[in-house]
Amino acid sequence: MIKAANSKLIVRADPTQKNEIKIGGVVMTAALLFENNYREKSPTVGVVVQGNECLKEGDVALFHHNHFYQPSPYWIGDDLFSVPFNKTIFGVLDESGNITPMCGNIICERVPVEYAMPVPVEQQKTHIDRARVINPGQVIPYKPGELIFHRPHAGYDIVYNWFGEERRVTKVHEDMVIGVVG
Repeated sequence: MIKAANSKLIVRADPTQKNEIKIGGVVMTAALLFENNYREKSPTVGVVVQGNECLKEGDVALFHHNHFYQPSPYWIGDDLFSVPFNKTIFGVLDESGNITPMCGNIICERVPVEYAMPVPVEQQKTHIDRARVINPGQVIPYKPGELIFHRPHAGYDIVYNWFGEERRVTKVHEDMVIGVVG
């Protein structure tokens, strides 16, 4: 059995985890071969094989999409990866597929831009410099519902597949927060 070294975790990830999605109860094959955005097509869910004091064996967690697609510098062989324990581990998933953030990440929702007149949904935008806190995780100063201001484009959308259902959450790392409205 291989042992993790240098503050890394051993993680198992299925490279095909985003190949199928459920839409209205129907399972469909995704055409990911033609997708340009690796956030959309690369694996993000991994199961901890060898953890640390924060992540235990069997925990299911969300990772940055760069960890698991080839050629990955973290690849050990088969479906195993040696992943650094840092802010690129976004959080742990519970049995319902909801994320509890970790490593300084804050789960947020984007704040829509307000318009003086009606705008079609497909043309509506969100602010690039603010978000509303949903789950601050262990980042103590912030509470659910608070409006945080962050560096432009610091809101990072995570796309993951939970039992065929595509889910999206936005995270902001605590280092990117520049202010808060309580």
